[in-house]
Amino acid sequence: MTIPLSSRITRLSLLLPLTFAAVLPLSADDDRKDDDHAKFTVLYEGPLLHDQNWTIKSGPVSPDNQKNPSFGGTCSMVPSDVSIQTGSGRDRVIFEADYTGLGVWKMAWMETVSGRASNGDKWHYQQRVEFSGTTTDGKAPRPNRSLPSPGNDGFLQVIPSNVSADALDLTDFFILQPPGGDIAASSHVHFVLRQQIPPVETDPPPDYFPVVVFGRYIVNLHDQLAGQFGCDPL
Repeated sequence: MTIPLSSRITRLSLLLPLTFAAVLPLSADDDRKDDDHAKFTVLYEGPLLHDQNWTIKSGPVSPDNQKNPSFGGTCSMVPSDVSIQTGSGRDRVIFEADYTGLGVWKMAWMETVSGRASNGDKWHYQQRVEFSGTTTDGKAPRPNRSLPSPGNDGFLQVIPSNVSADALDLTDFFILQPPGGDIAASSHVHFVLRQQIPPVETDPPPDYFPVVVFGRYIVNLHDQLAGQFGCDPL
């Protein structure tokens, strides 16, 4: 029996992709799907090594309550100033990386800190920064695991040195809580930051948040989700 030409062409078109898939090597993206495909790394866990001397400044209800303490922000949620209890803080810093293919990584850096305040309250702080980007060397992201020191952010370095990312999604919250009680003070904010475009003289930071973070990012979106910014001393 003679097979019609149209049937032979259809069968050939189905077999060719399977044949080439068996002969051709896997792409570089497929080669990295073992250890580099998804990583969860604890960069540090132990006593708090930074920001060990802070005070929440009490103040009247005013627009200053929504300013960062670095810019004179105060907190009307506390009746008097509250300081950290020396040596009480515990810190945990993690880094996550998930390879999404074609050279792109989805990453997150997160720090969680808890301790006691001078008035006996418990405080909790957490900052999480999520970003997507590529690596400059084609390898997996390399987060900094060293202890912070002058000239080296160590495990507080949010973006690994071999990562390029043009935008950051940052969530930051601080909660002060009496023993067995509800929230005494809080600050819960969300920022979307974008890379500053050179020359920096033509792309200054916005007036309401006059600072460049992580060396090259400025605020693109600012949401006050809860509490008062002036209540966050970190």
